[in-house]
Amino acid sequence: MKYVILLLTLAPLGYGEVVPGRYIVELDGDSVAVHVARQRGRGGLRGAAAEARRSTLRGEQARARQQLGGGVTVNGAVENVGNALLVSVPDGDVERLRALPGVRRVRQVRTVKRLLDRAVVVNKVSEAWDRIGDANAGTGMKVAIIDTGVDNAHPSLRDSGLQAPDSYPRTNASSDDAFTNGKVIVARSYVDLLARRDPDASARDHVGHGTALAVIVAGSRTAAPLATIQGVAPQAYIGSYKVFGTPGYNDGATNAAILKAIDDAVADGMDVINLSLGDDIALRLDEDELVQAVEQASKAGVLVVCAAGNNGPDFGTISTPATAPSAIAVGATRNDRTFGASVEVEGLGVVLALRGNGIAPENPITGPLADVAALDGGGLACNTLPPGSLNGQIALILRGDCTFETKLGNAQRAGAAAAVIYAAALLPDAFSMDVGQATLPAESVSNADGLAMKERGGAAITMRFTIGSIPQTFDRITSFSAIGPNVDLTLKPDLVAVGQSFYVATQSYNPNGDMYSADGYAVVQGTSFSSPMAAGALALLKSARPGLTTEQYRSLLINNTTDVADFGGDDAVPQKTGAGQLNLGASIQAGAAASPALLNLGSGAAGAATLRVDNLTGAAETFTLTVEPKGGGAGPALSAAALELGPGESGESALSLDGGALPAGAYAGVVHVKGAATGTEIRVPYWYVVPGQTPAAIPLISLTASGRRNGLLRDAVYFRVTDAAGVPIAGVRPEVSVISGGGSALTITSYDPDSPGLFSATVRLGPVPQVNTFRIQAGEMNVDVKIAGQ
Repeated sequence: MKYVILLLTLAPLGYGEVVPGRYIVELDGDSVAVHVARQRGRGGLRGAAAEARRSTLRGEQARARQQLGGGVTVNGAVENVGNALLVSVPDGDVERLRALPGVRRVRQVRTVKRLLDRAVVVNKVSEAWDRIGDANAGTGMKVAIIDTGVDNAHPSLRDSGLQAPDSYPRTNASSDDAFTNGKVIVARSYVDLLARRDPDASARDHVGHGTALAVIVAGSRTAAPLATIQGVAPQAYIGSYKVFGTPGYNDGATNAAILKAIDDAVADGMDVINLSLGDDIALRLDEDELVQAVEQASKAGVLVVCAAGNNGPDFGTISTPATAPSAIAVGATRNDRTFGASVEVEGLGVVLALRGNGIAPENPITGPLADVAALDGGGLACNTLPPGSLNGQIALILRGDCTFETKLGNAQRAGAAAAVIYAAALLPDAFSMDVGQATLPAESVSNADGLAMKERGGAAITMRFTIGSIPQTFDRITSFSAIGPNVDLTLKPDLVAVGQSFYVATQSYNPNGDMYSADGYAVVQGTSFSSPMAAGALALLKSARPGLTTEQYRSLLINNTTDVADFGGDDAVPQKTGAGQLNLGASIQAGAAASPALLNLGSGAAGAATLRVDNLTGAAETFTLTVEPKGGGAGPALSAAALELGPGESGESALSLDGGALPAGAYAGVVHVKGAATGTEIRVPYWYVVPGQTPAAIPLISLTASGRRNGLLRDAVYFRVTDAAGVPIAGVRPEVSVISGGGSALTITSYDPDSPGLFSATVRLGPVPQVNTFRIQAGEMNVDVKIAGQ
């Protein structure tokens, strides 16, 4: 069993890692999903209208293939959630393709890089099981996992009580039938659409990430070494769509592979799609082909759930495609217990520690605590320490500025017996460590615990590396969970769910996989894992409450939540949590649905939105509406404070907010809708912003951590300049300067046409191997960026 945080990130369009010679050729004409939506959904994707459009589209695409000419290889086509050909073509011929009649747009293929037992209690899944029986949870539902593949041989996914429906299993190659069973009913691989030739074209999971997601959604009850685990909807089927390849060959996927996988998942009749991947650099919505695919999948009646991203805690860090308006974007909260090692300090007691992925002794290590700050002034251990200065002691080191391997190597050469690395204030939680080739035993602790340990220098300390369950404060978002506003200044995430201290299944086949574990289980964290909590919840809801609309299922999930604090313990605003913490026990018995599920009142001088309430109780009901502002400030007025609705009826109340006299800032809160007869209540978050013109923050979106000495680093850091509400400031002119390291600051580039308010800084590193510090300045705000020269 191992502990790992796995973040899935997508390289930015046009200025990130692209695949030479691979393109997505978007064609004129509606996709099948859009065509059916224009026909008011008649027959769905298997009706006569859809089949007629599909036949027409294939004819048009065949003609387009012919006019592409020689030298172009068509690798695949998309028809359900887009109208596109996936091609290989010499880069010099791209302009010729763009000029062809019927071609709407040509996009270069880019790469995607890798950005449960107690969780079901925190998110009230067990309450839903009590109500319907876990033997019925998710019956008949199909959930697509678009990820690294799924290990169908894992005990949690070998449910002998399930049989695949008629026309299943479905694969792209008959040999992949071996990766299906009664639960895993689709096993498709898209490694032929990845950047490099892969040694394994099959649907096998070489990483473990997809297997973990599948088990969170629908895993059967399994007794694992540390706990008994079970997925949210154990009777649901899983569709495995592999878009990541073999470690060391194709660690990244491509947008082309993901696009084709979404297209096939819709055609395969999946009820829910889970996308635990994303790009921290979110594009404008109409420029993002994955966002458009999510929107079209939603038009086809498929519920799409996306990880919100792991680039928090700055405002404006929602990743794409979670930015899609129809995507249910899920942030992460703490679990009510964690698995980890421990550090016992004289006078302080036992605190949680996470061990690095290097040496983990079976026996405890005991010694006096030595704060490295007494030796190097900063406590970072990034430079050589005096020989013998840490003999027999346990070094206390601050996270930051250099690799864990460097820190541990310096401490070991100074004689340390082990090391404790504590978190920085900005990201205060204990963290996973990749220690590289370092052999010094090491654990991490939180910032608060590290500071408390600093006060006890010289105290006896005992480090234990065995893993056990440790209770912790929950109902707080994690420090890494991405927060809004969205790129179009709307409210995201939609809600939050447990995404930290997950004990899940993983693959035990390939030791090179990031989540490999010999016993088939790992402790993980990231919004990657809060997303399938919501996806499984949707599968359970659809099976338990059939016949509702996609919009109503969204509301049942999003609007039946509970309050959650931010990672520091203060009240959290909707920009951080959306509607709040997943509460499936409330969702399954809710008597009302709201549309929209999140109210965006807009920005500027006046805000307005209309809230529709659907009565789902089956009897006449009176719903009262009240406004609760969060974080202070004005709240909107309601045109109707009560709605009397018969069974199945809907009513509306308009919200309005005069922002003309309000100071710049965000105005957010919750509209509570409560039924008089049933007493049940739904929570609909609202958000309104008056943009400011004073820089208040410089969120770092992406950073190159190291480079060669004297090396030129193009687009070394991506960042935005925002006001206090996280809104990018138009017309700002940031500057970059050198603070230390001997490097030079060269240029700042605006990428606003592609991604709102996005800048990058290009720098050159200094001539010697050391940390280079650059300062980004905008108005009175500044942030220092550290890049290691090697």
